[in-house]
Amino acid sequence: MFKFNFDVEDDGEQGIGSLGENSTTQNRGPASAQTVVPDAFTELSLVNALDSLPSKISYSPITIPLASGGELSLPRRDLFDARFQLISQNADDPDASEQPSVVNARSALQFLDAPSDLVPLVYEGGLKTWECSLDLASYLDSISSQFDVRGKRVLEIGCGTSIPSLYILHRIFSSPPSQNQTHIHLQDYNASVLELVTIPNIILTWYLSEAAETYRKSEEEQTDSASLELNMSDNLKDTFHQSLITYGVHLRFFSGSWDTFDLRKLGGSYNLVLTSETIYCMESLPSLAAVMRGACNAEGPTDTYQYLCLVAAKVLYFGVGGGVAEFVRCVRDLDTGGTVETVWEKTQGVERRVMSVRWN
Repeated sequence: MFKFNFDVEDDGEQGIGSLGENSTTQNRGPASAQTVVPDAFTELSLVNALDSLPSKISYSPITIPLASGGELSLPRRDLFDARFQLISQNADDPDASEQPSVVNARSALQFLDAPSDLVPLVYEGGLKTWECSLDLASYLDSISSQFDVRGKRVLEIGCGTSIPSLYILHRIFSSPPSQNQTHIHLQDYNASVLELVTIPNIILTWYLSEAAETYRKSEEEQTDSASLELNMSDNLKDTFHQSLITYGVHLRFFSGSWDTFDLRKLGGSYNLVLTSETIYCMESLPSLAAVMRGACNAEGPTDTYQYLCLVAAKVLYFGVGGGVAEFVRCVRDLDTGGTVETVWEKTQGVERRVMSVRWN
């Protein structure tokens, strides 16, 4: 069993959420499963999402302790920058109060400023970076020599700021271009989370990687190298899309509840299924387990199809009912069931684990 021991400090709005012992999730807000209809399965257009971003986005680095003992710095869009975008969108078209984009922007503003980390079936915490997502990225680093993600199909469920997928993309964009086609699909309950942080974080990770080195050099005379801002020019977007082709990366984005998640539209099973900080809600565990099992295609022959299904979580989520024991029980009881093995753990402070799930 791998055993890394590191702590991540909570540095406020741009820091690491602590969905656990000191969580604000006990204030779950006015929404409930009885009064709110879950959002339906929807695919988002990467092109449209990039075009909806402002001319500049600001970002800050986050440091991931790696298994090797080193560190990796990845960029995340600043939340104040996302808030400013939403305010601007509302102000630009005040008469379009019933348009879906304006309604979504107003809803996103509400949960950006809400004191609660979670409002069930309204906002599921995706704008913040939760500490177990760093654990999962660190664990992926520890097995990178045994599990090459290039040429694989990857699904991150409940991705939020998508730290594990950013780690994977960083590795791909820091390696020579490959003919292997890598499919990375990201899902979050809130479409606004994908638009405001997931997709911006992906293009930021590309921009600061070796894959964008030529582009960065061409832009140096036009930008302040000390400024943590990215100019979202048409040239940058075109170059980013060309890099995806060059490196064989195919990105798709999906929002909505797990109950409505349609795996038939995703193009097949996955070699790598990832999720972090998603087992806190007892009511959603069966849906989450069903999505993971379907994504791994457990009914296929294990000798010809290999997959890795990883779950990063706190052992217990105080005040919200979920945790590792409940998740393990749910996996065991789901149809033909499965088995859960702890592959990494932190026992000091709030206990955290990375678990590997094998489906029967």
